[in-house]
Amino acid sequence: MSLVNRVIQRVKRDYFRGQYNKAVRQVLDTAPLKQGTLPFMLLSMVHQRDVQSYLVAVKSFVYFLNPERIVVVCDPSITPADRATLKQHVPHIELRDADEFTHPDMPRGGTWERLFAIANFSPDNYVVQLDADTLTVRPIPEVREAIQAGHGFVLGELPDTPIRSLAETRQNALPKLRPGAHIQSISEAEMAQVGLPADARYIRGCSGFTGFPRSAGMREQMIDFSRRMGGKLGDDWRRWGTEQVTSNYLIANAAGTRALPFPKYGTPDCATGDTAFFHFIGSMRFINSKYEATSRQAIELIGSVPA
Repeated sequence: MSLVNRVIQRVKRDYFRGQYNKAVRQVLDTAPLKQGTLPFMLLSMVHQRDVQSYLVAVKSFVYFLNPERIVVVCDPSITPADRATLKQHVPHIELRDADEFTHPDMPRGGTWERLFAIANFSPDNYVVQLDADTLTVRPIPEVREAIQAGHGFVLGELPDTPIRSLAETRQNALPKLRPGAHIQSISEAEMAQVGLPADARYIRGCSGFTGFPRSAGMREQMIDFSRRMGGKLGDDWRRWGTEQVTSNYLIANAAGTRALPFPKYGTPDCATGDTAFFHFIGSMRFINSKYEATSRQAIELIGSVPA
């Protein structure tokens, strides 16, 4: 890409980011959430830069499904002022520090602490993991049904996102192995070689929105998986993306897991008029006005809830 094109792209990103920031501030004028009664925990990990985005994400989700517990694992960047803002808008929120959720057999940083928090809460809670860059704008009955049935769910990447055996996962990943291959593909090729259970499975989903059923063994399962993969991949197991691999492994082996229907749940580039749940992954946030427009739609929806 030429220097001129890079400059043009940077200017466009800055413009769309600025327009989004103006829109997302409007969430601060919406009413605080009331505690729900649905039997699950909604958990997110939040960075200081994403506090307002998170409020739109959580309030738009709760408009359709209001849980009895909401937990935020606070990135070290979260300030006392941020905590006050979160408490103001979600009075019953439980704020936990990322440093509470570490283990010597697992990497730190990225979203590892978030996933280990889920594993620690899972014996007593159905846990829904919600990224701060998500927006819910229409009913999500598939999520309600999964929670009620105690089944897992995960965002898929395609209309058909299968759960595979580890041997099938390896065969699917091998063609992607070339110099500079992504750590996700490398991990998927190697997990069949590390002594995991013969009946273990894997799904190539997205950890940004995942439903974890109650599990007495998820914590130890996560530690064991990380220990084995770290032993195989060494320092590469500390690379960004390995936590998503781990999340995909854990949810594939949870009770009754299915991928949510795509593109009803998915990224904005694949959205249709029926899309109910958007995940604005980093590369898709500020390339156009979709994140701003969908956030305005979500905030308007949030504002229709009586205070």
